[in-house]
Amino acid sequence: MSYTEKYELWKKKVKDRKLHKELLKMTEDEKREVFYKDLEFGTAGIRGIMGAGTNRLNIYNVRKITQGVVLYMKKHGMKKAVISYDSRINSDIFAQEAASIFAASEMSVFVTTELMPSPFLSFATRRTGADIGIMITASHNPREYNGYKVYDSTGCQLRDESTKEIANFISKIDAFRLRTHSFDYYLKRGGIAYLPHEIEEEYLAEIDKIDLGRANINVVYTPLNGTGYRLIPQMLTRLGCKVVSVPEQCEPSGRFATCPVPNPEKKEALRHGVRLLKSTDADVLIASDPDADRIGVAYMNDGKEEILSGNEMGILMSEFLLRHCKVDSPIIVKTLVSTDLVVKIADDHGAKVINVPTGFKYIGNVINELEAKGAVERFLLGFEESQGYLVGTHVRDKDAVVAAKIMAIIADELKKEGKTFGDRLKEIYEKYGYYSDCQLSYRFEGEEGEMKMRSLLQRLRDEPLNAIAGYNVDKTIDYLTDNAGTTPVNMIAYIFDGGKVIVRPSGTEPLIKLYLSARIGEGENDKIFNKIKRQFNEIFA
Repeated sequence: MSYTEKYELWKKKVKDRKLHKELLKMTEDEKREVFYKDLEFGTAGIRGIMGAGTNRLNIYNVRKITQGVVLYMKKHGMKKAVISYDSRINSDIFAQEAASIFAASEMSVFVTTELMPSPFLSFATRRTGADIGIMITASHNPREYNGYKVYDSTGCQLRDESTKEIANFISKIDAFRLRTHSFDYYLKRGGIAYLPHEIEEEYLAEIDKIDLGRANINVVYTPLNGTGYRLIPQMLTRLGCKVVSVPEQCEPSGRFATCPVPNPEKKEALRHGVRLLKSTDADVLIASDPDADRIGVAYMNDGKEEILSGNEMGILMSEFLLRHCKVDSPIIVKTLVSTDLVVKIADDHGAKVINVPTGFKYIGNVINELEAKGAVERFLLGFEESQGYLVGTHVRDKDAVVAAKIMAIIADELKKEGKTFGDRLKEIYEKYGYYSDCQLSYRFEGEEGEMKMRSLLQRLRDEPLNAIAGYNVDKTIDYLTDNAGTTPVNMIAYIFDGGKVIVRPSGTEPLIKLYLSARIGEGENDKIFNKIKRQFNEIFA
């Protein structure tokens, strides 16, 4: 069906007044953009810009996705689901639409009484014995996005084979033929129930069990208008911290007025928190993204703010946890694109590092495998350079609540020693070598951008680079074909003397991401990165 035929069908079938009005105002280019394809259900579920059309997230596509999940559940004898949602515009509406589809199919479904973090959804799925967990969120994406993540009974995001099966079901569903009663109808008749409040306290109690000391420090905290607004201050207060929340960002809001891209990796998102950090005697700024599965951290160093990168936090957590670890042969699980410095630190402490593809579900599945072997206590830390971390095995997803706890404890230890995060990193570099990591992103919008992105990646496969930043490439790894038995992923690595470059398309945005690593020396590493940037600016022009 052409995009014009899809448009005419939607114009005829859509009953939602706001979406229908949006359809009537579309230009020809806008029609093409929102109907040239369907949103793809992939490894991270679905994320997309909200609006009318098959390539947008709206109530019709949420119903269609949920019906696909229902058909998958019926095929495998599953009967129970849990749903939560974040602070984004329409998240509560999408959650209710999904719950109604489950109830109409006679599935048992729990819904959180209010917005809650993604890691809590993972915990609640495990705690209630649910077969499936649904989280309505677009994590740290720009404010015009929303999304739909699916978890299995272990609280881990679905494996690839399950994702493909659900995607196949979705492709055969006509969203306009789905019929349900209202959310309130099912709620009154018991088809939908709210999740018991005590599960929240059980979740916090599990985090309390991670006993690495207390933290008598002052913390500035910002939830970036997201779901961490209650649980993270509660946890930090229980830990012994005095917490001051950033007033402009302390309440849930899908408008994200002070941070249109609510990503704790971005300096602009932390601007208000840094300002409060500078004006108080606080020891650290901690931020969480809208669904509270990632964190950002900043601190003051001689009157100047310093923002830690995702890799730097992974290094600090790894070193701290390994130093305090009481388990034989501990295991750290990290993504392939995260810093290799952790491997040297782990080797020094008799620990093992397992590398997995990008996506925290791969880390969660390693925990599941350890649990099946009766060795789950060996799991020490899971992390990805995009600022997602997990300590403990209470969930199978990254968890900003527990990550905030660990970073606060590290900050307390350093304060007692009269040191900063930067001082500790310097000590680590002096002992293990100066590793630098950074990331570049290239954006490719729309149908034309998607085609260009695929073409560029194919060209890199057909014509492998022989040199990076003036260094000969010693090895090229295409993880679609050369994956050493792991899940094939669309990623290419170029390894050269003293560093590497990994090229990977984003799974949630129209981006090609470059992960740069160098280990020559502080000044030299920066020079290498500048050369790499110039080289790929020409390639991706």
